[in-house]
Amino acid sequence: MKRIITYVSLLVLFACQPDVNRDLQINQSFEGEEAYWASKSLDEHLYLVFQPWALFDEESFLDSLPGCPEISRDTAAFSVTLNYDRPGCTEVPVGRKGSITLEYGRESPTEGDTLRLTFTDYEREGTAVVGQRVFRFTELLSGEITVAELTNSLRLLHPEGSSTRLKPAYLHRATMESNKLIELSSQRQMQGRNWSGNAFEVLVDPQKLQSSACLSESLPRPASGTETWTIHRTGGNPVTHELVYTTSDACESRTTIRLDEGVDMEKTP
Repeated sequence: MKRIITYVSLLVLFACQPDVNRDLQINQSFEGEEAYWASKSLDEHLYLVFQPWALFDEESFLDSLPGCPEISRDTAAFSVTLNYDRPGCTEVPVGRKGSITLEYGRESPTEGDTLRLTFTDYEREGTAVVGQRVFRFTELLSGEITVAELTNSLRLLHPEGSSTRLKPAYLHRATMESNKLIELSSQRQMQGRNWSGNAFEVLVDPQKLQSSACLSESLPRPASGTETWTIHRTGGNPVTHELVYTTSDACESRTTIRLDEGVDMEKTP
């Protein structure tokens, strides 16, 4: 009788073990998905930071903007608003709502000046961006612009209702040619709090690089680089996930999410 009880107990133990593993895998998968989602959301509108104020008065440039927003300029405040609720083209864009306002402060920023991106009811494919992104021009060279991101609190709202808080302290560098952005890189660190309420840190090393050939895509994504996400779980040891970026000849960006437990997930773009 004892042997039967022991056998049944072991059977129950091993039957339950895969469920524990699946739960762990699901949790880490959620963390990897969140990292990918947050990174993609930050990259989406970064190219706007390096567009000169005067360029928003050129029709050819406005026609090239993804989502073809309606543009309004405030020449007194040197600000420009991109309104995606009233698109400036006949084909209604899919996935974007609300507006983004760029506040330059002056026509031609100098070193030390700031640029603010303010999001008003802005959404892309159901993801809402709440708050501001703040950038300081740290270096303005011929053909190269460097900005330090000073964003204190940005919130991303998932369509299902969860949210992620981000505090990026990245350094972004752009290579320009005749006022045209031809290469964009990002590096350094970010802090935040995830869907589960756990704090995390992100290290970008090596730098994320968006190449000139792919910057015209509707959703620009890195061609190379690595993000390391360290998540501090309550009551447990930190876990570390990596986002590794590669791209094909056709500008199809691929993200490999390497979870702490050893599982890889592939994402495009």
